Amino acid sequence: MQFHNPEVLFALFLLIIPVLVHLFQLRKFRKEYFTNVKFLKRLTRQTRKSSRLKKWLVLTTRLLMLTCIIFAFARPYFPSENKVANSVETVIYVDNSYSMQATGKRGRILERSVQEILESLPEDGTVTLITNNDEFPEATRQDLQQIEYSSTPADLQMVFFKANNYFSTDTSSAKKFLLISDFQNNITVPSVFDEQEVEIYFLPQRAQRPDNISIDTIYRSSGPVDSNNLKVQLRYSGNNPGNTAVSIYNAEELLGKSSVDFADENPQELEFPLQNEVVPEGRIQIEDNSLQFDNILYFSMGETQSIKITSINSADDEFLKRLFPAPEFELISMPDREIDYNAVTSSQVVILNEVEDLQGSLAVTLSSLARDEVVFIIIPSPVGIGPGLDGLLKELGISGSTKRQEQEKFVTGISFQHPLYNNVFEEQVRNFEYPKVQVSYNFESNLAPILRFEDNSSFLIETEGNYFFTAALNSTNSSFTQSPLIVPTFYNMGISALQPSKLYYLLGESNYIEVPVTISGDRILQISSSTTTFIPRQSISLNKVEIITEELPEEPGNYSVINGQEPVMNLSYNVNRNESRLDYVEIPENENIKVLEDVPAFFSTSGFKKEIDTLWKWFVTFAVLFLVIETLLLKYIK
Repeated sequence: MQFHNPEVLFALFLLIIPVLVHLFQLRKFRKEYFTNVKFLKRLTRQTRKSSRLKKWLVLTTRLLMLTCIIFAFARPYFPSENKVANSVETVIYVDNSYSMQATGKRGRILERSVQEILESLPEDGTVTLITNNDEFPEATRQDLQQIEYSSTPADLQMVFFKANNYFSTDTSSAKKFLLISDFQNNITVPSVFDEQEVEIYFLPQRAQRPDNISIDTIYRSSGPVDSNNLKVQLRYSGNNPGNTAVSIYNAEELLGKSSVDFADENPQELEFPLQNEVVPEGRIQIEDNSLQFDNILYFSMGETQSIKITSINSADDEFLKRLFPAPEFELISMPDREIDYNAVTSSQVVILNEVEDLQGSLAVTLSSLARDEVVFIIIPSPVGIGPGLDGLLKELGISGSTKRQEQEKFVTGISFQHPLYNNVFEEQVRNFEYPKVQVSYNFESNLAPILRFEDNSSFLIETEGNYFFTAALNSTNSSFTQSPLIVPTFYNMGISALQPSKLYYLLGESNYIEVPVTISGDRILQISSSTTTFIPRQSISLNKVEIITEELPEEPGNYSVINGQEPVMNLSYNVNRNESRLDYVEIPENENIKVLEDVPAFFSTSGFKKEIDTLWKWFVTFAVLFLVIETLLLKYIK
C-alpha cells in the first residue's frame, strides 16, 4: 500500500494522547469495610473488573476510529501491477468543433469533457493533446483549460495520422489513444493503427436532446440585377419547435422581423424585401436554447457597381447604346482605329462589333484580357474573319471551321434551358417573328448553340462565359436588332460579367475573393473587425486584387477589407452549417476499438495507477463504524 499524502501519517503519533488520558483515569479503588455487607464483596470485585474492560474497549475503538480518519486523509492506494503512468504513451483527441456546443447530461459537451480530463489526469503522467486546430505534444492543465471552439471540422483520418506521429516505436511501453467527439454522421472511422499495438478508445459525447433550430443559408431571390431581396432558409432537428421569430439587422439597426412556423414542413423559407438596400454588417438572428453558433448568420451586401463595357466598332453601335443604359452599365464606345487602351483594360465586357481583324497592340491587349476573365461578345464582319481575330477566338475556346455563306436564314431555335434565358420566358415560345440574316458563317463546332438557324446551324454560341455571333448584326445584314429577342440576349450577356461578392463565406475553407481596387507600391490589403486584424494572402492584378482566406479569420462575424486606412469592401464569415446536424454515427466496438462511457473509465484502464477515490472511502466507512461501536459500548455496557 502506498499513500498520496504520506505526510499526514505523522498524525499517528498523536494517538498517544488518548492513551495517556485513559491511563490517568485508571485510578485505584480504596477499600471501606462496614458490617453486614460481606455478601457484596464478590459482586464488588466483578463490577470493578467489568468497568476496567469497558474502558479498554472504548479506548480501542477511539484509537481505531482516529487511525482510520488519519489513513483516509493520507489517501492510500495499491500501485498497479502493470506499467506506471510515465511508461504509458497517451494521446487524447478532443473534438472542439461547434457541434460540441450541444448540451449533454451534465452540461455543454466540450466543457464537461475537458473538466473530466482535468479531474482524472494523473499528476505524474504526461499526455499529448490534439484538437481540430491545434496540437500539444506535452499538454498542461492550462492548455486544456484554454481549448476553444474551432471552425475546423473534425477529420478523423487526419487525427489518426497526427497521433501516429506522436507514438514511439518502443514496444515496451503501452500506447493508448482516446478520441472524444460527438462523431457526427459525416465522420469516417479509419483503421490506421491495425498493425500497431495501440489501444484505441472512443468516447462518444452526444446531445441529451437532439432538438435544434438553425439558420441554414441565405441567398438573393431571383430577379433584376439590382434586387437585394433576401431569402432565408431555416431547418430544425428533433421535436417540432412550432413558431419561431426571425430578425434581420444591419449592425444594431433592426431592418425587419418575421416568424416561421415549422408545422407545415422542414425546412422553411422566409423572404425579406430589402430592395436596393446596402447592408454592410448584416445578420439574421433567432432564439434557440440548443446549439448557439447557428442562431446567427452574418452577411454583407454592398452597392451594386456599374458594369464597365467597352465596344470597339467597325459598324454602327446605336443599338448597343440602347441596350446598355446607365446606371446599370457604363458603356464606352470607340472606333477600331481610335483605341482608348485605358478604357479597354479596365473593362469587364469587351464587344468587338464587326471588327474584321486585330492588329499589333490591340491583339496583345485583348489576348491579355482573355486570360483575365473578361467577357467577350464578338460580332463578326460580313467581309471576313482575319487571322488576328481568329487567333483570339481560339484563345477564348471558340474553335471550329468557319465558311462564309451568302444565304438568307431565319433564326428559329432557342435553347430555353441555357442560363442566358433564365426567367426570360414564361413558356417555350414557338410562334414569333423570326429574325433573319443575309450573310453568315457556317461554324462547325461541338459547342451547343444558344440560338440556331432553321438548318440547325449556330447563330449564337457560348463557351467559358464568352459569346460569338455567326453573323453581322447591322441593319443591312440582319433584322435581329429589331427583334424583341435582342433585349434579354444582350442584357443577360452584359450582366454575366457581374460577379457579385458572396453574401458570406465559410470559416475553415479556402476562399478566393476578388476586390475591385487598384493598389500600387508596397501597399497591401488587410481584413479587420472590431476584435482582430490580419493580412490575407493576396495576388495583385491590373484593376483588382485577389485575396485568399483559409485559416483566418477564426471567428464568425462581419469584417472589412482595408486599403491603407480606407475600407473598400465588406465580408462576412460563418461556421459551416453541417455542424448543426445532430445525427451521429454508431461506433462499432471490436478487438481494436473500445467504447467508453466517461473519461475516468479511460484512466482506470490497465497501465495507469489505481490511486484515486477508492481506499480512502473504506477508511471513512470504518471510522464511522468504530464511532457507532463506541456509542453502543458506552450505552449498554455498565
